[in-house]
Amino acid sequence: MAENNPSGAPQDLSGQTEQFIENNSRNIVMAIGAVAVLILGVVGYGKLVTEPAEQEANQDSWRAEQYFMMDSVDLALNGDGLYPGLYDIIDEHAGTTSEARAQYELGTILRSQGDFAGAIEAFNSANLSDDVLSVIAQINIGDCEVELGNYSSAASAFDQATSGAKGSVGEDYLAPIALFKGALVDIELGNNGAANGKLSSIVQDYPASNMKATAEGLAAAIAR
Repeated sequence: MAENNPSGAPQDLSGQTEQFIENNSRNIVMAIGAVAVLILGVVGYGKLVTEPAEQEANQDSWRAEQYFMMDSVDLALNGDGLYPGLYDIIDEHAGTTSEARAQYELGTILRSQGDFAGAIEAFNSANLSDDVLSVIAQINIGDCEVELGNYSSAASAFDQATSGAKGSVGEDYLAPIALFKGALVDIELGNNGAANGKLSSIVQDYPASNMKATAEGLAAAIAR
């Protein structure tokens, strides 16, 4: 007669586990290897793909950025024959920080040329990580929408700029500008209450801003 062994169940379970590992050892090793490859792939992608791509983009873009700073528009846009211009950088280095800067610079140039729709597209395509430039891009979008007569879209852009400015290193300078421009659009839309709220925010939250006196004057004008 078989003996009753209270420890039999654990022993059986242990045996089953060992048997499972023995029977599936190849699959387990492959699964572990796949996870390791995935982890190494994520790390390696940054080292082997992202970083070299950024370096190459920076090498290609520095001259176009110099031309942009010098206001040499044609050379900035189209290159000088040795170094590419902004259009080529955008096409050839998608997803890099250089491409984001090129989109921003392209938007600035197109706005100055009166191509407001093209400027908006470029600014929207500039995935800027810099919390100052990204706010300035939104302010530019708002200005371009005003030029096109799209006041509701302009109001949205200035609201986004205000939100982005808060907490940024440029808040004390950028937030009052975005608020004031937003107030002007609100007045254009006939929403004086919203405009007054923005102007009051400039006065109360940014008392050191050089926009304060202008905001107070406009608030007094619309209150009449």
